[in-house]
Amino acid sequence: MTTSAKGNNIMNDKKAFAWDDLPEVVANYLRAHVVQDFAEAMTYLPEDVIVIDNGEVLEGRDETFKVFDKSANDYEVETTLNSTSRPADDVWQVDTHLSGNFPGGEVDLRMFFTLASGVIQKLEITV
Repeated sequence: MTTSAKGNNIMNDKKAFAWDDLPEVVANYLRAHVVQDFAEAMTYLPEDVIVIDNGEVLEGRDETFKVFDKSANDYEVETTLNSTSRPADDVWQVDTHLSGNFPGGEVDLRMFFTLASGVIQKLEITV
């Protein structure tokens, strides 16, 4: 699935993204994240979430929102959700491709969601 952050256009690629392979909270977070609606995305994270974004540790929902929202205001990004996997019992991995007007213009990212009791406790985003 490919989404465009500006205008929230959603287009289906040849292969459908496996939404059903993800816990509901992860799927809901991703639906907001890929269209850069970070105010909505934050509602699926606990107040004390730990987010590691390419090595930068963000502590809590407020700090995460500030960093992600600034990025959304600075850049136009199109996100393609490629695949999901489950590298551990409490971890779901989502592989994505981003393209846009940010430095470098394109990047493949992996998002690791660690859940405890059905809540996203940690989100790690890596290249």
